[in-house]
Amino acid sequence: MGPRTALLFAAVVAAALLTASAFAVAQAAVPGNPVRGKALFVRPGLFCGSCHTLKAAKSTGRDGENLDKAKPAYARIIDFVTKGAKATPRWPAGMPAYGGRHAELTKAEMQDIAAFVYNATHK
Repeated sequence: MGPRTALLFAAVVAAALLTASAFAVAQAAVPGNPVRGKALFVRPGLFCGSCHTLKAAKSTGRDGENLDKAKPAYARIIDFVTKGAKATPRWPAGMPAYGGRHAELTKAEMQDIAAFVYNATHK
């Protein structure tokens, strides 16, 4: 390998490492554990994927927002999981609230789900 090829190779490797580091930082930039969040997202009884499409969860729901296309912000995910959403003509089922007075999920569980959805849609 000549000096120019070696230099080019070193530059490509450095760029790849920087990209991987930036991705790792982005993955860790929000509260919650995305691995636990995925387990909650697909959990029977809660199964978010029955309404929402999300490739990372292998779900193709049609009654809620397509999360892959929407790429919601972390705060928006937390807000919707906590407070739910009223039914609309577009989403006639609405979305149940999982936080608040009759919380079905803990704050940590909601953060885990939000971390999973956020990281899955912001790659």
